Formats: sequence, C-alpha cells, structure tokens
Amino acid sequence: MLKSNKYIFFDLFEQQIATVHKGTHLFYEMIGNYQDLEAKVKAIKAVEKEGDEIVRRIMNELNSTFITPLEREDIHQLAHTMDSMIDYIDGVADRMYLYQVKQPDPRVLAQANILVKCSAKLIELIRTLRKLDHQVVSKIAREIKDLEHESDSNYRKMVSDLLNAPDANPIEAIKLKEIYDKLEDCADFAEDVSNLVEGIVLKNA
Repeated sequence: MLKSNKYIFFDLFEQQIATVHKGTHLFYEMIGNYQDLEAKVKAIKAVEKEGDEIVRRIMNELNSTFITPLEREDIHQLAHTMDSMIDYIDGVADRMYLYQVKQPDPRVLAQANILVKCSAKLIELIRTLRKLDHQVVSKIAREIKDLEHESDSNYRKMVSDLLNAPDANPIEAIKLKEIYDKLEDCADFAEDVSNLVEGIVLKNA
C-alpha cells in the first residue's frame, strides 16, 4: 500500500533532525581533536548543505500537498528552527577556523557535548509527532530544557572567565565572545524546537 504523500513530512523532519545530530557530533569531534580544522569545517559545511536540501524538500512538499498532517505554519516554523541549529553549528566551526582560534577553552567541549545530547533528545522528540503522545513529549521536553539550563550556566562561566582574565587580549576576547554567544544560541534553538513540538502536540492531540 502506498504511503499518503502528506506523511512524508514526518520522514523529512526525522531526516532533518538526524542531520542536525550528525553536525553536533562532527563539531564535538572537531573540538575534542583540534587538528586538521579545514577538513573538519568542510565536513560540517557539507552536513549543513544536506540540511538545507531537506528544508527545500519540506517547502516543496508544503507547496504541493493539499492536506497536511500538521498546520502549515507549524511545519514551516519547525523546519526552519531545526535548520537554524545546524546553521549556527556550521557558523561557529567556520569562525573558529577563520578567526584562527588556537586551542578552545575546555568549556567549549562541554558546550559541544551538551549540543550532542540536545540533538539526540530532539531525535526522540521529533519521532513523537507521528503519535502525538503528550505525556512522552512533555518528558523529553523537560530533559531538553534541563540541558539548555546546563548550557546557559556553562556559557555564563565561559564569558565570565574570558572577560575577567587579567591578561585578556581584547581582540581575542571579542572573537571568543562571539563564538560563545553562537554556541549558546544553538542550545536556545534546541529548546525552541522542543517548545514548538509541545505546542503542535497540544493543538493536535
């Protein structure tokens, strides 16, 4: 039996969040083994392009499908919010290479690890869209919020150490502050995805 075309959105969302998870893994590996940066940045860029292609397919399906399983606005917003995560990961990796960051603070690795955990939880969360189980969604969403709070705490410590270092180089501090901000934004986008899914499930359950 052929699958109704409207259900392809769930397949594409799952492909998209798997791409985000792949990107967070590559970034974590880049920070953990901070060598051959050009090749590692290119690998992350390739994953970001995969994500862009999936978003393009989602938008094409949205334009050509008469009846969608979720509200059109929700599909559009969810796709673009997930895409923002991989865009920012790509942007951080690119900046670290272009700004010639020599050796990242250990908390950057901790932040990258939080993003890996967030994206793994988002894989679980996106799968719930097929069944719209509010109880399961709420549990996963709470775990993602906890990870975002952990990220926020880690971010504040990174920025505090950076700005209060007695021998801080102002130019280096500006570069690193931008990188830290973008990393925290990634975790914020993960929570945004979680909030969107919670809202979708409440509307459709």
